[in-house]
Amino acid sequence: MTTPAAQIPGFPSQTATVDGVRLHYRLGGNPSGAPVLLWHGFLGTSYTWRKVMALLAEAGYAVLAPDMRGYGDSDKPAETEGYDGQALAEEFRTLVKQLGFGAGRPLIVAAHDMGAPPALLWAAAYPDEIAGLLYLDEPVMLAEVLTKLIAYTPQIAGSGGLWWWTLALAPGIPERLIVGNERAFLSWFYEHSSATPGAIEPRAVDEYLRTFSGARGVLGALGVYRASFVTQQQTAPLSRQKVQVPVVALGGEKGLGGQVREMVERVATQVTGEVLPGCGHFIPEERPEEVVRYVQNLTT
Repeated sequence: MTTPAAQIPGFPSQTATVDGVRLHYRLGGNPSGAPVLLWHGFLGTSYTWRKVMALLAEAGYAVLAPDMRGYGDSDKPAETEGYDGQALAEEFRTLVKQLGFGAGRPLIVAAHDMGAPPALLWAAAYPDEIAGLLYLDEPVMLAEVLTKLIAYTPQIAGSGGLWWWTLALAPGIPERLIVGNERAFLSWFYEHSSATPGAIEPRAVDEYLRTFSGARGVLGALGVYRASFVTQQQTAPLSRQKVQVPVVALGGEKGLGGQVREMVERVATQVTGEVLPGCGHFIPEERPEEVVRYVQNLTT
């Protein structure tokens, strides 16, 4: 039997079924406050937002933090279908409506890593539903962008590049290499991509490992990468018809840095943002106060 999800005070673990898929989520804060949806990425779950959730609740916001399909305590379908950006956006959009979260008011969405591309597609398709988007340290899913970031050159491939993007596409390889070595796999990212000592505590690593284990857990988490070419096709039109929703593009100095804003400006018209000094890739855990500050900026 699976160990229960780690507790976050004021945000009990709950589940809902969306089109046959069981989604785990945490809901808390002020029910009548401005609604904020927190969208985790690869290697994370709703627990990624534990520090941000507490600060937002204290500031009077209503907060919803779900686990994407393939992650945490949500279902982990084996097929690639359903992991593309539009499908993930529709899944969370339906969850929001089922829960009545925000009572129909536009949402602020803070999305990190591989949660950011589907959040962008939601903002593009339903701009009246999104008041603002925080796009945190993630490439934009355009072929010309990813080709440069995953290029076979001494500068990119020679430093490791985004090797896990292509690993996910190799049939049978991820489960053979990662299953049985989950802690070493996850720890590599936390050690190499975080620039803030202690930001990702041992208990947080244990919580992520609780569900990132075995072939189902590993392949579920890699589903967003296996569907990434579909997400690229869905994102391509945004180069011509850009997102009109305000977007704050943040990059860690030791993460993607100023590239985040440059990439987002390719697909959105109202873009602000900055590079967070001394911060790595894991902005929600390394700089939770900054995330909350930008949420507040979007609601004023």
